[in-house]
Amino acid sequence: MKILLLGSGGREHALADALSRENTPVDLIAAPGNPGIAELARLVSINANDPREVAARAEAEQVGLVVVGPEAPLAAGVVDHLQQRGIPAFGPTMGAATVETSKADTKALMMAAGIPTAHAETHRLAREAKEAVRTRFGAPVVIKASGLAAGKGVIVCQTEAEAFDAIDRILDDRVFGEAGAECLVEAFMTGEELSLFAIADGHDVLPMIGAQDHKRLLDGDEGPNTGGMGAYTPVSFSTPSLVDDVTERIFLPTLHALRTRGTPFTGLLYAGLMLTPEGPKVVEFNCRFGDPETQAILPMLTSSLLDPLLAVSRGARIGNMAPFQWRRGASVTTVVASGGYPDAPVTGCPVHLPSFSDSVRVFHAGTKRGDNGDLLTSGGRVFAVTALADSFAAAQRASRDAASRIEFEGAVYRRDIGWREASRVG
Repeated sequence: MKILLLGSGGREHALADALSRENTPVDLIAAPGNPGIAELARLVSINANDPREVAARAEAEQVGLVVVGPEAPLAAGVVDHLQQRGIPAFGPTMGAATVETSKADTKALMMAAGIPTAHAETHRLAREAKEAVRTRFGAPVVIKASGLAAGKGVIVCQTEAEAFDAIDRILDDRVFGEAGAECLVEAFMTGEELSLFAIADGHDVLPMIGAQDHKRLLDGDEGPNTGGMGAYTPVSFSTPSLVDDVTERIFLPTLHALRTRGTPFTGLLYAGLMLTPEGPKVVEFNCRFGDPETQAILPMLTSSLLDPLLAVSRGARIGNMAPFQWRRGASVTTVVASGGYPDAPVTGCPVHLPSFSDSVRVFHAGTKRGDNGDLLTSGGRVFAVTALADSFAAAQRASRDAASRIEFEGAVYRRDIGWREASRVG
């Protein structure tokens, strides 16, 4: 089975790792990939966001499957073009990908379909958004850029002044570019967050185990919002009954609403949830595997990932497929980021990457090879360090210790990934 994997981050490295562990022999090609993925795949230099270029390479390589990692190629219509050319591709079409690319459209869809979520309004003018905060929402309140903002477009504001500043930054200063052409003013929800992934065939879902992300840069959930500084799985409160509830009240109604509007969703549907006193509610949807949750989840998988990906990409139904199987114990992922991340990450720093035991996986997220072959930093999030162990405490300790051994100038990482779970399980 020859597979073309699109993307260059830690999520794609984790996908490559999972696919390389399949019982079915896999010939993996990655575009553009990274130095970590290069140990598992042949790298090719193409623009992953160009539908025609991707299709041409897929045809030239005679691949049996294209797996799209990041959201940008999905938003660019890569899957649409591949489907038109008869090339199996895992990921939603451009129309279905609006569950992530337009928070405004998705909020309207959820509210119309009765899918549990926080009340929100969409605004294009700063004065109108501020009036909504002042007269209808108050504080705390959540301000969101509607479009793609690399996981950084959600701002939780404790005061009206903070909300007004966030509105100005999004709508007037355009700190998130065109993603901030409109913003959502959303009611603040209380509770714990949970990330739940599900493979979707347009009608049915095959859910994965829940994970919890850590968005803030610093220990204790302090500092600026980031794309994610770490994750862990399983989450003790993510019980089978909760997953069943989310499937019945959120996943399946969402798929029905998307089919009804003519944009059926096939691919990976990621539900960012808040477990409120009234039950789980949707914070956001993503149209692809999450980062860094994927780096925590997939190393726990003991059954096939390829089988459901192939089934969905070929238009088959997955309702009768066996559930995913998972190893016992826990997985904790600690992200090691560049100094200055998230606002102005310093790149080009030489990296000392030691060797680790088989229970530790180091996924490259922002690395490159220098002219002399040395490993250098090339992005904000540089590595995702995942440790597997028989207990959560052991996995947490091993992930933290492994992250501390990776050396480059200005390296930043959190030492408390999973701190809420630690307080629950003792």
